[in-house]
Amino acid sequence: MGNSSISLQSVYDAIAAKGIPDPRAVPSGYGDILALELATQVMADLICERFNWKWNRAVAAPIYTNSYQQDYPQPAQTAGVIGWGEDCDCIDINNTMMPKPLWNLTWRKQLSRTSISVWRPGQICWMYNGDMALGAWPGASVVYAPLVTSGAQSQNPVMSMADANGNILIVTAFGTTGATAPVLPPNSAEGTTVVDGTVTWMVVSPTSQGFRLNSLPSATGPTFQITPYYQLDPPKFAVQSQLLNPIPDSFSRYFYRGLESECLLASASPADMKRGQIAKVAWLNALIESMKQGDREMNSYGLQPATSVVEQRFGWGGAYTADNPY
Repeated sequence: MGNSSISLQSVYDAIAAKGIPDPRAVPSGYGDILALELATQVMADLICERFNWKWNRAVAAPIYTNSYQQDYPQPAQTAGVIGWGEDCDCIDINNTMMPKPLWNLTWRKQLSRTSISVWRPGQICWMYNGDMALGAWPGASVVYAPLVTSGAQSQNPVMSMADANGNILIVTAFGTTGATAPVLPPNSAEGTTVVDGTVTWMVVSPTSQGFRLNSLPSATGPTFQITPYYQLDPPKFAVQSQLLNPIPDSFSRYFYRGLESECLLASASPADMKRGQIAKVAWLNALIESMKQGDREMNSYGLQPATSVVEQRFGWGGAYTADNPY
């Protein structure tokens, strides 16, 4: 997300002007490596350790539930790498009501595979494509029917597979399969396509991120459009000219303070290291200030107890005692 107009080079120039040791001054090019590493560390501290920033939020490409399919391998997200999930919309996309029925899915760190199918999924997690359960080529002359349709959804085979050379393929155009299973050269690049009758398959990388749902969608619908919202993984600095994205200019002062403390701590001078310890405390306090700046609206989320504070004497939630053994 292009929020910043400030380059890393300009930040280092400002820091050096204050008399703080400049890692770029180290000879033989090692200084640039250290400067980039320190900046990457500060970026990760600001993004990952404290808060869910609005300016670091992204929306994933929607997925559409398919018959009895739990795992949905995806190409790399255009918005950036998924760090952790925040929110998720679930829309009954083929429903003709206005507005269309809408629910929320809950993000989980991990979901187990399941054979239980209910009306609609309630949970989602991200996984690497290479760790997902895939389908298989369904055979010749099998129809993959469109998921977004004005009529009833047909029962489809799972829309993912691994070809004979280990490429992970997903359906990107519906139709009828051909006479033989599609196959591409080993290690084909993500985005490479192959035609199978009137069906088109596309390669996705095993290291790209897809989604697992719980529980299984039903066999014949309804189709749900799932739109995940997530926090981006912090970027790495590769060159001095790189902007501070996704940090907006109004939050850049916190990055400055963090980089100042890391430059002092990385110095070979004991006096600078001592100054760095003091600056580190100021940096941690600045992070608290940054949270206040980014947390001014009321949150829509709340806490609700899963069970009653009063123990149930009998029934499923009761204690296992001699008079209630089951």
